[in-house]
Amino acid sequence: MSKWWLLIGLMWCSRVVALSEQKRKSARTLAHAMFLHGYDGYMEHAFPKDQLRPLSCDGVDTYGSYSLTLLDSLDALAVFGEHQSFRQAVKWIAKELNFDLDYNVSVFETNIRILGALLSAHVIALDPSPADPRNSNSDDSFAIEGYAGELLTIAEDLANRLLPAFDTPTKIPYGTVNLRHGVPPNETPVVCTACAGSFMLEFGVLSRLTGKRVYENVA
Repeated sequence: MSKWWLLIGLMWCSRVVALSEQKRKSARTLAHAMFLHGYDGYMEHAFPKDQLRPLSCDGVDTYGSYSLTLLDSLDALAVFGEHQSFRQAVKWIAKELNFDLDYNVSVFETNIRILGALLSAHVIALDPSPADPRNSNSDDSFAIEGYAGELLTIAEDLANRLLPAFDTPTKIPYGTVNLRHGVPPNETPVVCTACAGSFMLEFGVLSRLTGKRVYENVA
């Protein structure tokens, strides 16, 4: 009986994902428009704050005062083909972003959202491949002229500020770290499984890009 339910499930899934070309283009256009609505609203009303407050149409620092929404949007800008906005964002971050802050942050969230954003944007900014894979003859690529790896330098600095969280008897990291002073006094060692075990991707990539194994080893 279980085999029949599996077969039915696979058939149902194939019907769901088998969109027509017209519907796929329509969905892609809608997703792009929704992203730009949010991103443009943030840039107009909230930047360089962390987030946009949609009712009051102003910005607020909710995470650490380092333009979190801009960081969150980096890879999406590239995916949606917003190359000029991507380049402008990378150049602003390379010049302005600073993590020398007396601020307590979630080690887990900082890793997946900020460190991950910096690393992916760094790789994209060095990619000479055509920005539009459907046009291999295009001279337009994601590579940013004059980019010298600044985002990787910032990413490494951020990771170094997270490393004190891993100084525990079990090597399972604390959930919170102060970006300037390390682990806060009386920080609880209790963390969820996601917080404890999801660092390998970002820390592993950072080790491969820098040649420094310390990040991959703690992860």
